[in-house]
Amino acid sequence: MLTIIAITSLLFQNTVSPDGPIQGFPEIPISVVGTWQITYASDIQDVSFNWNPSTLIFRSNGEGKIFLADPYSCDSIGEIDLPPGSDGFGVAVSPSYPEEYYINTNTSTVILHSDGSGTWSELANPAGTQGAGLDFNSIGSWDLLLEASSTTPCQFYAIETDGSGHNSYSLPGVNGEISGFMGHEVMTESGYPPSALILTTRLGHEFFFFHKSGGSYTLYGQEPCPLPVSESLGLTWSSNGDVYWSHRGLDQEYYISKLMIPVFGTIAGENNASIFNTDALSLTENPSAGSAVLIVDLPISELISLEIYDISGRLVEVLHSGELGSGESIFSFSGSPGIYLIVLNQPHDQERLRFALTR
Repeated sequence: MLTIIAITSLLFQNTVSPDGPIQGFPEIPISVVGTWQITYASDIQDVSFNWNPSTLIFRSNGEGKIFLADPYSCDSIGEIDLPPGSDGFGVAVSPSYPEEYYINTNTSTVILHSDGSGTWSELANPAGTQGAGLDFNSIGSWDLLLEASSTTPCQFYAIETDGSGHNSYSLPGVNGEISGFMGHEVMTESGYPPSALILTTRLGHEFFFFHKSGGSYTLYGQEPCPLPVSESLGLTWSSNGDVYWSHRGLDQEYYISKLMIPVFGTIAGENNASIFNTDALSLTENPSAGSAVLIVDLPISELISLEIYDISGRLVEVLHSGELGSGESIFSFSGSPGIYLIVLNQPHDQERLRFALTR
């Protein structure tokens, strides 16, 4: 097995989007936790994640393989041969059947799937030969396969894996060729996860953020890629909220980066414009390394509770419950790296602030 080279000169550890937020949207800080050059594959297309067991998966057309990789080091731990002539982009692994792999192809109008034994079955692809990133719906029906179209008008499909049909959804505000595409859960106080999307465009070098509103998807954020790249490629996420992103660097080599993006959620009914800034809550740094310093600034003394929730909606810690004096009060929170939500409950109001802890 070839050894993965850890990038140091090109790695921007704990950096955020270099160009700031796109005008008209709240800032969504994107932190780079680690970057690995993949030396055992000549290219990386889409990426996916198998939650059981925890395995990073990516597609290499140059090698004609799906590679299984250690999510902590990106070392190769297995491989599956792609069927001959199946050049394309997407790859996904079924959460219901952890060893059932799905790919699309730009040489036929089918989606192929296999248990890794070398035998591939097929189902009709509503995107035809224009399929881009693949992902499985992680909410509700686990058997819905999501696939973005690489052409405009930009859209994605929710596909029944038994071949019985599909639904399509438009993606307003996206004009470039979609490459990476992932659905993800949304954090709520009740723990129920509504659906949201993150996608990237291959040459536009941007990340787009959507949440489902009724029967359609609404764009609520747009950020430049957190590293300089020549191509932005696949996206996937793990059960602890880490996002994996495949990209081609300015040196034309292929890399996988682990990212932290504090957008895994919105409390039901929350105004997305207020997710990152509130009247009474602030953080000295977001993301914060190791521990976060929180500031509550009250105009008058009042009874409040200050609570921390994790990505699943679980209450992690109550930082304060009772009367709090007027002016600035400082609190600290330490926890495992991940995405968290602060909830400030006041007598006649509730404020929320999302943040990330890095190592």
